[in-house]
Amino acid sequence: MTTGEKFEEMKKKDIAAKSDRERMVIDKELEQLANNDPEGFEAAFIASAKQTLVDAKRLRIKEQMREITQFVSMSYIAKNYFNKTKSWLSQRINGHDVNGRQAQFTPEEIDTLNKAFSDLSQKLAAFRVSL
Repeated sequence: MTTGEKFEEMKKKDIAAKSDRERMVIDKELEQLANNDPEGFEAAFIASAKQTLVDAKRLRIKEQMREITQFVSMSYIAKNYFNKTKSWLSQRINGHDVNGRQAQFTPEEIDTLNKAFSDLSQKLAAFRVSL
């Protein structure tokens, strides 16, 4: 088992730990792993931190869109602003695995999404029902 795999295993154990005593044991194991392979530990730590950042960004986008997805048609946005399916948009919002990789928005797609919401808000603001 590589240092990175050991690191990930210990990280999962730490998350699942029920007591401070369990966490202290895991901390000692992590310290020993770091001492045995400093470069491998550093690489694993950095990779884990980068993945945490990706996950946090995805969750932030999902949380920001939680309310709006209840009253705005994601199918309409996917089709009219991205020329894609609702599934495509949902995969990016929820960070689902697609072809072995976690789907996420590119900066350009975030820009398009923001333009879509702006465009829809202008259309709604200008809309009036008349007899």
